[in-house]
Amino acid sequence: TKLELGEVRRSVRDWKSAAIVIFFNYAFNPFLLYLFGWIFLRDHPDLWTGLVLLGVAPCIAMVLVWTDLARGNGPLGIVLMAWNSLIQIVTTPFFIWLILGARVSVDLGLVAQSVLLYLGLPLLAGALSRRWILRTKGEPWFQKKALPVLENVQLVALLLTLVVMFALQGDVILRQPSLIWKMAVPLVLFFFVLFFGVMLVSRKVGFCYADSATTSFHCTGRNFELAIAIALTAFAAQPMVAVSTVIGPLIEVPLMLTIVYLAKKLEWRLFGTNTAGACQVQESQEEVSSSVAA
Repeated sequence: TKLELGEVRRSVRDWKSAAIVIFFNYAFNPFLLYLFGWIFLRDHPDLWTGLVLLGVAPCIAMVLVWTDLARGNGPLGIVLMAWNSLIQIVTTPFFIWLILGARVSVDLGLVAQSVLLYLGLPLLAGALSRRWILRTKGEPWFQKKALPVLENVQLVALLLTLVVMFALQGDVILRQPSLIWKMAVPLVLFFFVLFFGVMLVSRKVGFCYADSATTSFHCTGRNFELAIAIALTAFAAQPMVAVSTVIGPLIEVPLMLTIVYLAKKLEWRLFGTNTAGACQVQESQEEVSSSVAA
């Protein structure tokens, strides 16, 4: 992304968004999907396990795309993505052990290795490469030359990940298409209930539309890449677990596009605005009021 550092710093000042995201992603979502699994997938324990894997790790990739499409707050999205990227390295193995440990055999060491390999290592590589580029080429070159290329690489890598996932498990899904509907019911409920629930909470605490939408997407999107990686390694003896996690993005992508459309349609009804610029207008008015008061 081509965001200015000053914009990111201004977004950090509002700790309320981070608090909402941390609460829902790490104290609510894993248990909500476990509950939905108990209600809808009790007779399919491997699908239930896959549903829990989708619940323990929030999205840190496509969520920025959904935020942009919904006219959300891009700088705030970067900050929330950073929070989620760091926190889930620690919490993902813990929640898998806590929620699934009593029901299935979980190799916690293997889960931790998967998280470090597929999440921790890429984050470290990205941070080091960014620092090296800035040091050797400078900020202007990084913004104008490197970022556009990296953004294209990110999109291509995401598409290749989807292709590989479906290549590995697509035959099973084609032979048993009913698996999609079994996973769809709890996931549809989860995405809609959570997104609009968080949006109402955000509105209640005084957020504008752009900040509310951004916060809601960061609470709702799932890190299906990490879920699939854990399923293929730590649950290799249960192939249907991997199948269920592959079904996740099949359902998530069209649902999130639908939610983007509905969020923009509901902006006026919920917030009384019809452009994301209302946040900047509101902030400017508050700054003027503060200056006058001073």
